[in-house]
Amino acid sequence: MRFATACIPAYVIERLFWEQRGMTIQDVIYAEIVFALTLVVLEIPFGLMVDRFGRKIGMIIGTSFECLSFLVLLHAFSLSSFLFAMVLAGIGTAAISGTEDALLYESMQQIGAGDRFEQTVGRMNAVGLGTAGVAALLGAWLAQSFDLITHYYISFCFLVCAVLASCLLSDTHSARPATERTNDSGWNRLLKIPAFVRIVLFTVMFGTTITFLDEFWQLYVRDQGIAVSWFGIILISLMTAQGMGNLLPKPTRPYTVLCYLLLLYMSGIILLAVIEGRWSVLLLIGIFLIYGWSEPVLTTLLQDCLPDGRRATGSSVVSFVESLATMAAGLGFGHISQTIGLNGAYFYLGLTGLLLGLGMMFVLRIRG
Repeated sequence: MRFATACIPAYVIERLFWEQRGMTIQDVIYAEIVFALTLVVLEIPFGLMVDRFGRKIGMIIGTSFECLSFLVLLHAFSLSSFLFAMVLAGIGTAAISGTEDALLYESMQQIGAGDRFEQTVGRMNAVGLGTAGVAALLGAWLAQSFDLITHYYISFCFLVCAVLASCLLSDTHSARPATERTNDSGWNRLLKIPAFVRIVLFTVMFGTTITFLDEFWQLYVRDQGIAVSWFGIILISLMTAQGMGNLLPKPTRPYTVLCYLLLLYMSGIILLAVIEGRWSVLLLIGIFLIYGWSEPVLTTLLQDCLPDGRRATGSSVVSFVESLATMAAGLGFGHISQTIGLNGAYFYLGLTGLLLGLGMMFVLRIRG
């Protein structure tokens, strides 16, 4: 299923396709806000649902709505159509959010391999990124000979395969007793745990900023004078860097390393806005490498501190906060990109993240 959901040739030309259909950067920001709003409304309800009824149903619903979103995009020529597609995609993402990690974590616990969860997550992410890289090469090649809509037809077919694969999954989670479901006092204690709060902060800082880098890198490299034919190679380089980050060894004290890498990461985004020319792509690759390192570390830290009966819901809460942060950052990002350009928007994003990161480090040091 991971292979099918990652093999999406449309991603390499996504922004160009939207631009071809008349969508501006501001329209894309509106679409991202609608997507984030959908997540905000539905993520926690879906998390509660899959914690109660099992993980498999969440995976089936998620892949099905992702498939429907691409079906709408095939026929989208107006902002309203693109926004509707983002609603469907948001429903799909909300259903899968937290469910996949919870399913994997519980499966590994059942077979006595829970201590290898972080390593397994890193490898799965690397496989997914490798598959996406192959899809990017295919997408770049198709862009030279076929209309951009061809990418979406092929992507739709792979998503249909993902729906079929999700139906073959084995659920590892049974419904919790009613007394356990109605007892929410554990959440009040969980929110007071410093480790959980730190995980939320780090996840939001990394996740929110990478969203805008991932969404607009195509327009950024185009502005650096790089031809579309190179987009596949660039996307593969970004995914390879992210995959290598997933596979890099992790320290025994990850919080200290996360703090310093977060500052380096945000500084890189600022430099990305300042540096002109094709060499800036190397900086972009370095940023994705740092983000890739943080993914399995934060996922493992989160799963380790969540109770079994709230595992999917807890992941959904983290993603919920990240969606709120994405909407807030997106308003400023969209306005600045329309006023002074994409580089200015990236400078705003990096500077804001750097200041917040410094503030977070200061607070964490005070609290020990």
